Amino acid sequence: MSIDYSDMAFPKPEKKKKRKKHTKSILKTEKHVCFLCGKLNGDYRQKYTEEHHILFGAGQREIAEAEGMKVDLCLEHHRIGQQAVHNNREIREMLCRMAQEEYEKTHTREEWMAISRKNYL
Repeated sequence: MSIDYSDMAFPKPEKKKKRKKHTKSILKTEKHVCFLCGKLNGDYRQKYTEEHHILFGAGQREIAEAEGMKVDLCLEHHRIGQQAVHNNREIREMLCRMAQEEYEKTHTREEWMAISRKNYL
């Protein structure tokens, strides 16, 4: 006894995943050079870095990615040090201020408020 699959889409058609556009950072950042080491300490040496999305929270990561609001940070400035953006509100808000200043060179304050929901200037 054979089974009739003529009324079924078998095998299932493959769905193509949409490729997300990875926009270049609006802040002057370089791969493998910590943005904050350079700004705060003048240290522009290459080292292990992780990408930090400046806007975060519910749906903010995708906006940060699309608008280029991201920087490369070393572990000390990203996750584990006292000056890490995930541990230090002052440093995190300093990055947000820098991103807002750069963003408003080509956009309006209203556009910034629509995506970030907070004014840092």
